[in-house]
Amino acid sequence: MRTPIVIFIASLISCAFSPCGVAPADVGTGGESGRKSATSTVDQWTIKGRKFSRSRSINAIEFGLTAGSTFDQSPALAKAIQHASESSEVDTVYIPEGVYFFANPIRLRSGVNLIGDAAGKTVLESKDNSDYLLKAKHMDCRKAIVANLTLRNPDRTLLMLDVSNLQFSHVEFSGGIVRFEQSSGILLDGNVFNENRGKSAYAGSACENVRIVNNAFNSIEHGSINLSGHRKCYVASNYITSSSPIDSGYAGIRLPNGAKNNTVENNFIENHGRGIFILSSSENNIVRNNVVKHTTREGVFIQSSNNLLEGNTIIDAGCEAIYVVDASGKSSPTPSIAAGNRILRNVIHDTRKHDASSFIGLQIGSRNNIVKGNKVSMEHGRKFKAIKTNAGNQDLGNVYSRKAERGDVEKWTRTRDQIRKSASK
Repeated sequence: MRTPIVIFIASLISCAFSPCGVAPADVGTGGESGRKSATSTVDQWTIKGRKFSRSRSINAIEFGLTAGSTFDQSPALAKAIQHASESSEVDTVYIPEGVYFFANPIRLRSGVNLIGDAAGKTVLESKDNSDYLLKAKHMDCRKAIVANLTLRNPDRTLLMLDVSNLQFSHVEFSGGIVRFEQSSGILLDGNVFNENRGKSAYAGSACENVRIVNNAFNSIEHGSINLSGHRKCYVASNYITSSSPIDSGYAGIRLPNGAKNNTVENNFIENHGRGIFILSSSENNIVRNNVVKHTTREGVFIQSSNNLLEGNTIIDAGCEAIYVVDASGKSSPTPSIAAGNRILRNVIHDTRKHDASSFIGLQIGSRNNIVKGNKVSMEHGRKFKAIKTNAGNQDLGNVYSRKAERGDVEKWTRTRDQIRKSASK
C-alpha cells in the first residue's frame, strides 16, 4: 500500500476583488488548523488543535481486538465502543497499530472517538462489497472524532445517514466511496482519499454545514467531490488530482440537484473530466480562486442560475474553458436554466494546442449573465468568446491577449509549489 500523504494548503489565490471575502460564519474558514499535524504525547492526542486525554480512553486490544487475524473483528470493536458509550469516564477507543479485518460493519456511537496510531499504521479493512465498512445513522455524535487510521474497502467505505457533529481528520479513505446523507455539522479536515471508485470519492446528498478542507483526493475513478443538494457548505484548500486524465462527465467538484449557498474556493483540481460543474437548479453558490488544470472536457461548466464564478485560473481545458448554457430536457435528465450568473475576473490560458472543435475561452449560450474582466490567452489558438447576443448578457472588459501575463502564470505555479512543499512536511 502506498504511504498516504496528507496535504494541507493555505489560501491559494488572493480574493481581494471579491465582495465576499469571508466564508459563512456557520461553516468556518477551513484554515484554522490546516497546518497543524496530529501529535501524541503520554497524556493526550492533539488533532487539528483539539486535545483528547488518554486518561479517558480504552485500548480496543483489551476487548479482544486482534491485529493480523483472519477472523471478524467487529464483535470485539463493538464491545469497546459500547463500553465507551456507556461509561461516564471514557470517551475514546484507541486502536493500536496493526491491520484489523472486519466481515461486518463497524457502527459508531454518539460521543465516542475512534483514534489510531496513524493512517497506514492502524488499518481497518473489509473485503465485503455488499455493505459499508463504517456506518452510523440518526445520531448526534456530539463532536466526536475519527482520526489517525486507514479505512479500506473496495467499493463501500463509509455511510453516514442523518448524522451530525462528527469530524474526520488524518484518515485515509482507501478504495470505496465515502457517503453522507441528510447530515450536518460534518468536518472532513486533513484526510486522504486514495483510488476511490464510483462517481465521486465524497458522495454527499442533502447535507448542510459540511466543511471539506485541506484534503487530498488521489486517482478517483470518475470524480472527487459531489455536493448533491448541499446547503451552506464550505469546500476549500483541497488538492484534487489523478495520475492520468479522467474522461468522465463528472468533475473534480460537482454541485447538482439544488445545491445552494455553498462556497468553493482555493482548491487545486487536475486531470479530471470537468473541473467544476454546477447543474440541475443549483443556485447562489460562490466559486472563486480555484485552479483547474488539464481537463478532458470543460474547465468550468454551469447549467444553473445566479452563481458567482470569480478569480479562477483555468489551464489546458480540453473543450470550453468556461461554458454557461441551459440544460434542456433533450440533453439532460434534470433540466434547468443558466441565467443571472456572474463570470468575473477569471484567467484562461494553455500550455499546448488542443484538437477539440470547442476550443474556446468564454462560451455563454444562455441569458442575462454578466461576463466581465476575464482574460483569455490566444497563444495556443484558443478562441476568445462566443457570448449569445440579444439575450441580455453583459460582455464587459474581457481581454484576449497574445500570452498569459507573467503574473498569472506565476500565480498558479506558486500554488503548485506550495502544495508540493506542504506534502513534504
